[in-house]
Amino acid sequence: MSVRCVGICWNSSKPSGLDVAEKLIGLLRRRHVEICLDADLSAALRFSDGLVDQFHRCQLLIVLGGDGTILSGLDRAIPNDIPILGVNLGRLGFLTGIETDELDERTIDRLLTGDFDIDTRTTMMIVGRDRLEYFALNEIIVTRATPTVRILSLEYEANGTLVDCIYGDGLIVATATGSTAYSLSAGGPVILPGLDCFVLTPICPHTLNARPVVVSADEHITVRVLDGRDGVQAVLDGRRVIPLSGTRPEITICRSDRPARFVRLHEKNYYGLLRSKLSEWTH
Repeated sequence: MSVRCVGICWNSSKPSGLDVAEKLIGLLRRRHVEICLDADLSAALRFSDGLVDQFHRCQLLIVLGGDGTILSGLDRAIPNDIPILGVNLGRLGFLTGIETDELDERTIDRLLTGDFDIDTRTTMMIVGRDRLEYFALNEIIVTRATPTVRILSLEYEANGTLVDCIYGDGLIVATATGSTAYSLSAGGPVILPGLDCFVLTPICPHTLNARPVVVSADEHITVRVLDGRDGVQAVLDGRRVIPLSGTRPEITICRSDRPARFVRLHEKNYYGLLRSKLSEWTH
């Protein structure tokens, strides 16, 4: 693989990322690589000698930020089938590939010559929606659309077979990647990212027997709302909201055929990563 054009995205809420971006651009310019920036980063740097928001021309996307920025970067990476490398500017950085101090000459040379591995992660989508727009890497949540205290009643099925009927604040359908996100906070299990499965995690259920369930990612998960008088919505990765309407609104979630592809420059000890990252939540 030969990388001729590199895209760069930036979290505009992290001003420290501008210094990292300038360093990265300098490393790429010295190697005569074409550079494409997102519009915010281009404006912040007064970038005039490269591409802006033309990520379809890139063979690699580098995202400067944390996990949330990477989720936004997937909007550019997945439709264009571009591998993505995250440079961690955040706290946790489960999805990031390197830290800022690793962004050096040797790293750039490895990236441009394709000297890296690709970590492919399952994404999910809602049946009947545009697969390139309505996808999720972490989770799809069915929850109330208004800040009411009313209990939500819903049932969920796997390939047409009833899994459970619950009363509570909603349901999280998470990938293995998303098992360390909202699902974990709601009491779901940690699942190694290489496992091909979905986790069904009730949110604050009002029944003691409601527990997280792990199913194959080949299953189609249907979530049906039995009582949504105050409005219900599906939320994808905390970024896209789809209102659900009707007497008994429902959605069906399945694996997307467009996975997320992450650049890995070195082997990671996932158990060590868990110990390191999750311990930061206690501080």
